[in-house]
Amino acid sequence: MLIYFIILILIITFIIFLKIQEKTNINTIEKILKSLNEKKIYDKIPAGLKEEYMETLHKIIKQDLELDNSIFELREYRKELEVTYNTLLEKSKKLEYSNQSLEEKVTSLSNINALSRTVLSIMDLDHIINIILDAYFVLTGAKKISLYLWEEGKLVNKKVRGDIGFKGEVSFPEVTLKEFTYRDYKRVYEELKKEFPIKEEEIIIVSPLLIKEKEFGVIYIVEDKDKFTTNDEETISALAIQVAIAINNAKMYADLRVKERISQELEVAAKIQEKILPQNVSNIYGLQIEKYFNPAKEIGGDYYDYSVIDDENFSITIADVSGKGVPAAFLMALGRSIMKTLEIQKLTPANTLKILNKIIYPDITEDMFITMLHSNFNYKTKILTYSNAGHNPLVVYKAKNDEIQLHTTKGVAIGFLDDYRYCQKELKLDKGDIVVYYTDGITETENHEKELFGIERLKEVIYKSKDKTPCQIKDMILDAINNFRKGYQQVDDLTFVIIKNTEDSEIE
Repeated sequence: MLIYFIILILIITFIIFLKIQEKTNINTIEKILKSLNEKKIYDKIPAGLKEEYMETLHKIIKQDLELDNSIFELREYRKELEVTYNTLLEKSKKLEYSNQSLEEKVTSLSNINALSRTVLSIMDLDHIINIILDAYFVLTGAKKISLYLWEEGKLVNKKVRGDIGFKGEVSFPEVTLKEFTYRDYKRVYEELKKEFPIKEEEIIIVSPLLIKEKEFGVIYIVEDKDKFTTNDEETISALAIQVAIAINNAKMYADLRVKERISQELEVAAKIQEKILPQNVSNIYGLQIEKYFNPAKEIGGDYYDYSVIDDENFSITIADVSGKGVPAAFLMALGRSIMKTLEIQKLTPANTLKILNKIIYPDITEDMFITMLHSNFNYKTKILTYSNAGHNPLVVYKAKNDEIQLHTTKGVAIGFLDDYRYCQKELKLDKGDIVVYYTDGITETENHEKELFGIERLKEVIYKSKDKTPCQIKDMILDAINNFRKGYQQVDDLTFVIIKNTEDSEIE
């Protein structure tokens, strides 16, 4: 029994030891775990566990640092994500606004394009202006509009929409406007802008109308300040271009219509002029006659005429009115009408020019005049009586002498001096003699080197063609002029009359 009791005691003691040992181990483990958790070294670590303990502690410390770094990186990444998100959100809002603005611009451009097609198909300026001003009200926030155009040095108010309350204008000499720069026009527009009465909440926009530095005018648009947008500004600028193009086209079309009308009228005038000039007369009173008339423009100021006065006398006249075109043609027609009236009175050439000058002088302008050579040929005597009012001398070929001569008299052009007394001379035409009447369009014909054809070349051509008919002489003169000119433009009227005497006089 005692043995059993001792064994029991030993067993109980062992169990108690184990319990104590277990508690000690648990405390040790708790301290180890606590040190690992706190990442602090536990000094009383059993020797057998120390190496493994230190390795574990270092791993925990390293992992903890890595975890801290990861957490920091995650926090930074989160911040970046938040910034990116906010940026994308802001950009999305801007993109939405830009998209809306773009849609508005596309719509505006589409409307402007439609407007452009409409106004470019219209050539009436007033109609164009009305359509354009309507477009300003539809496409912008315009409340009032005033449109001005330049006309002959004046900036003229053409149309107003809304209660503008001002229609003032400005004007400048044409010479001054030619020197104007873009800044000068802008200054004029800004000064005129100050005259417009507007309210405090309103703004006035100045929109010049110009194409390639050519100023057509200006549009003043009145809007409310709080409603004026960048899109309005762009639309106004785009509309201004369309307005300028449409106005330019309308003006060009109007000018073209005027030119067409003038061209048609000139064509009629040219036909009338052709009709009033004498028709071909090949042979009369023993004279072979040829003429040529070619104006530099549609109608000209050169004039020639010949007509039968009576059974013995035949008049021949050539004249050149200063200038070219319509004014010269009018003065030429006036001179011809008076000459026809005077010829009926059978006056001498000198008296005819004197009376012509007397009639025309009071009504002719200072910058216009008529040079004229008027002559009378007597069939029986074969005497050519002539008087000269500042015109070119006659070029005469004398068959008996076989030479070219110049014949003229002194005298001022018609319209230079009031009550001028003209003189006259006589020239006997023998058989084979040639007389050429001409205007300075022949002698002053130029070539590319600006050389003049001159009187000597004309004399040379006439001498070489002395045995030809007047028609052949005409062709030789024209050939010589064309060869000399070599395609250079004709700058003056070309007119000449050629007579050749084929008979002896009845009175010797």
